[in-house]
Amino acid sequence: MKVKKENNTLFLIPETDLIANRIEELRDYFAEQLKEHSDVSHVLLDVNGVDFVDSLGVNLIVGLYRQVTAASQTIEIIGAGENFMKVAAFFRLTSLFPVKSE
Repeated sequence: MKVKKENNTLFLIPETDLIANRIEELRDYFAEQLKEHSDVSHVLLDVNGVDFVDSLGVNLIVGLYRQVTAASQTIEIIGAGENFMKVAAFFRLTSLFPVKSE
C-alpha cells in the first residue's frame, strides 16, 4: 500500500486485490490516510495493481466514496483494468464517481 500527495490530491494506491482477506487492513489504512491528509480536495484511488475485486472490495470502495464525499472532497478511480471496469459497470460505480481505465 502506498500513498502520495500532490498539491490538493491524495493518491491511494492499494497495490493488492480488493478481496475479503485484505479489506480490514485496507479500510484502516485508507481511513488513517484520509484523516492525516484532510486538507486535500480530491482523492484518487489508483487501482493499476488490482486484478480482482470481490463484493467486500466493492463495499470498501463505496465506503471510501461516502467518507470522502462527507468531507466535501471528490473521488475518482484511475488505472482500472478490464476486469475492474466490468465490476465497476456491474455495480454501477460509474454512476457515483469517475472510473478511468489504464
